[in-house]
Amino acid sequence: MLTSRDYEVIEFVKEFKVASTSTISQLFFPSLRTAQNRLNVICSTNCLKRSRKSVSNEYVYYSSRPKQFRHSLLVSEFYGELSKYAKVHNFKIEPVLDDIRPDAVFGFEINGRKYLGLLEVEISNKGLNLFKYNKLHANGNYKKFFPTMPIIFICSDLKAVPDTPYKTVLIDTFFSLLPIRLGVR
Repeated sequence: MLTSRDYEVIEFVKEFKVASTSTISQLFFPSLRTAQNRLNVICSTNCLKRSRKSVSNEYVYYSSRPKQFRHSLLVSEFYGELSKYAKVHNFKIEPVLDDIRPDAVFGFEINGRKYLGLLEVEISNKGLNLFKYNKLHANGNYKKFFPTMPIIFICSDLKAVPDTPYKTVLIDTFFSLLPIRLGVR
């Protein structure tokens, strides 16, 4: 029998497209073992499917396998990691802001200070293109959506990003620099 928390997990996975056992455990359950048990029950009801994450051999869960599997997984893992260090508000996946579509838009709070963020996951061979954010900033169109230009979080294995007139935060795909970049340790 599914619990109300199980249904919350199912909705989370559907919204984020894919999520790992560790992310789901951290966000919804008191322990990894409890999460594993409940996720087994959820999968046995065919509400979610699972497969192994190739690197860590950890299970990842989805309702239908997304085309950009690793990309979607990094979005849900970013949310989970950010939630460890900040109170996250209104995390929206792929909103349309005029002619741009960031991977996510969200508010977050650290030590009582509130911030706005946009997430850009860049793992393709095309390279990072900040043109859309440069344009959003330069023509002031961000004011239609936000009181200030949000911080652009770039999740990538790039070594550096170009200088911009707005704040960018580069974090690797293992999120090892996230607490440092947020100013919390």
